[in-house]
Amino acid sequence: MAVTIMRTIRPSPQWQDSLIRVTSGQRIVVDAEETWSPDMRDQIAWCGADGLYKFPAGQGYHMPGTNIGALIARIGDGEAFAVGARCDLICQREGVLFFAMNEHAERNNQAGKVVAQIIVFETEEV
Repeated sequence: MAVTIMRTIRPSPQWQDSLIRVTSGQRIVVDAEETWSPDMRDQIAWCGADGLYKFPAGQGYHMPGTNIGALIARIGDGEAFAVGARCDLICQREGVLFFAMNEHAERNNQAGKVVAQIIVFETEEV
């Protein structure tokens, strides 16, 4: 059995609490739609949850090397991981699921939003 939860994620480098608690070994699937715009300083660039293609983030971003503007997540205070438009994973730790835009910590001129459908599967008893 699974539970489907919808969350709207703001285009911000600030971690946003999804209010979803996961456990180690639990499967979650995230599908994200709509568009947002990271702070590109001198230009406007709209993208989906996969971020801006061919624009890998540098130092000062949550995930250097991952597309600027990509949807990212973390569980509890764990390491960030890329979600993008679709992610299917088995949780490696227990905690609350947080989301953010892969954006520079000192930039704050973003726009839009992405809406994520999070499917949380029950853990199987052994």
